[in-house]
Amino acid sequence: MKKFRKVHIEITNICNLKCSFCPPKIKPNMTMDLQTFDKINSQLQNYTKELAYHVVGDPLVLSNLNEYLNISKKYSLKVNITTTANNINKKHYDALTNSILKQINFSINSYNANSHKKSLDNYLQGIIDFIKYAQSLTHEYFINLRIWNLDDTKSAKDFNQQVFKKIGEEFNCKLDIDEIYRLKPKNIRIGRKLFFNFDDYFKWPSLQEQTISKKGFCYGLDSHFAILSNADVVPCCLDQNAIINLGNIKEKNIKDILKSKRVLDIQKGFKQNILVEELCQKCDYRRRFDKENK
Repeated sequence: MKKFRKVHIEITNICNLKCSFCPPKIKPNMTMDLQTFDKINSQLQNYTKELAYHVVGDPLVLSNLNEYLNISKKYSLKVNITTTANNINKKHYDALTNSILKQINFSINSYNANSHKKSLDNYLQGIIDFIKYAQSLTHEYFINLRIWNLDDTKSAKDFNQQVFKKIGEEFNCKLDIDEIYRLKPKNIRIGRKLFFNFDDYFKWPSLQEQTISKKGFCYGLDSHFAILSNADVVPCCLDQNAIINLGNIKEKNIKDILKSKRVLDIQKGFKQNILVEELCQKCDYRRRFDKENK
């Protein structure tokens, strides 16, 4: 039985922001019910040890997030959470210190991709207050402050400088923004289990993309796959609209879905450097892996 490093579960596709780097959402707002989520977790324990509660949507919009976390805990599945933290406050602290957590990712550059009534300082302060609370409990999971905007034009340099200044003052660290743009590190440690995490912008895959390549590789269905909030299974965490719909867990179990001809054809294709699906052929993000595998 194939094991996966991680499985993405979109427990909700609802978000309280509309980031400029996210594509328009086609599917209706939906939150996965707890019964379906339990069924999925019970099956996934045979395939992975780690979940990421994210494709699109923000887990912190759910008032009962801890119920989802406790289901994953029941099946000994570690959890990653990705959030904009736009409305983070003390009511979230209980869930965000659940012992099943492995990692929390705060998408800092989501602030800069929206119009806000609150200031950047106020936005960051909510995240800082939580981090200091978690540090007071000697948290064992990792906290990443994501800055995924390091484009070559340095379009967000002023914003990033403000973030570095605020975080630097709060956690007694100095960051050289020019060196970061020059070296483009993946991570910089700023405290115990606390990191800045860097990347550049990426384009979500679309069938409207004009550039096509039938040769290439991807980690979809190799290291990971994803399950959307309506229980559709897709090959990767960027297929938010289930363009490559492999089956629905309300109709089939994960074992049968992963043994289907479509899945096996995709996996075989990647191993042979062949892109079977049209969405994969038009995926710009996948081209990053072509460089890795040269």
